[in-house]
Amino acid sequence: MTRIFINYRRQDSEGYVGRLYDHLVQHFEPQDIFMDVDSIPPGADFVDTLEEAVSNCDVLIAMVGPQWIDIKDDGGERRLEQWNDFVRIEIASALKQKKVVIPVLVGRARMPVPSDLPEDLLPFARRNALELSQQHFAQDVKKLVKVIQDAVPTKQSNKAKPDSETFVRKEAALKLVRADLVGATESPLYKFRIENRLFPVIGEGNPDANIIFIGQSPGKNEAEVGRPFIGPSGEILAEMLKSINLKREDVYVTNIVLDSPPTKRDPTPEEITFYEPFVDRIIDTIQPVVIATLGRFAMQYILKRLDLPEKRQTISQLHGKLIKTRMQYGEIHIVPLYHPAVVLYSASQKATLQKDFEKLKLFI
Repeated sequence: MTRIFINYRRQDSEGYVGRLYDHLVQHFEPQDIFMDVDSIPPGADFVDTLEEAVSNCDVLIAMVGPQWIDIKDDGGERRLEQWNDFVRIEIASALKQKKVVIPVLVGRARMPVPSDLPEDLLPFARRNALELSQQHFAQDVKKLVKVIQDAVPTKQSNKAKPDSETFVRKEAALKLVRADLVGATESPLYKFRIENRLFPVIGEGNPDANIIFIGQSPGKNEAEVGRPFIGPSGEILAEMLKSINLKREDVYVTNIVLDSPPTKRDPTPEEITFYEPFVDRIIDTIQPVVIATLGRFAMQYILKRLDLPEKRQTISQLHGKLIKTRMQYGEIHIVPLYHPAVVLYSASQKATLQKDFEKLKLFI
């Protein structure tokens, strides 16, 4: 599944956009191609709305027609210079979010040079463009489709099915992590665990899973049985997995903090630092092709741990995005997701969480 945002000016390239759309739906799902953001309610911040629409896509196609650079409003001001120009906001947002931005030239337009552009669009001038000609439109669109598919693959390769020896070896390695954590008296949560007769919660699931989910920390009820994500949040997680034809035993579920804190609160920097080596051992053992973070703390932990450019962005900007990077064992994708508990506090977020989980179908 690849979501495509088509950025254009009606006065400049509208005729080409409809034709392009008709060709793209032969290769991509219609619901994954977006052309207009025309449902901004009164009182809404239109910049935030446009940036959110762009953030939900993987590729932005910027249609550049012959008037794109110089077109003016009724007052004679160049549209590209206006702070509230939708075309400018959308392209600038895509560049800032490091989306795949593809300039598409129509009507024999030329690619803008830096002197043509406001500061926030300067990187756009360095993007290699593709031209759609009247004479070879269908052929040119095929080239564009190939560029999109190469930039954002529609299907990811999964790990080979492990042999029994690999499975047993990984299972044993995870048991060793648990054994080391049981005896970790220097843990900032060790005293609370012992006094309350709790268990460490290193995680559960397939030791050779393609996908590992990492949440924040276990609650006391989870530490009483040594299992993560039981109760209401676990039920929502199971529902989301079922919607993409996965079971909990198909994936691995853990947290960035592996003991329950005394009260329901955010993890402290000291706790995150202490459990970091244990979480690293879990990831290194499983060697997933996807790390799906659940909530902002897990997202920030992984992005900072891997020193990714997105580490300064918020979960509202990154949820549902595929962030490609590498670990010592190979290529991996990070997929930030809202914590399943968000649905317990705001039922309207269930649709957002469901939509973001759809991205994981690429790795099944």
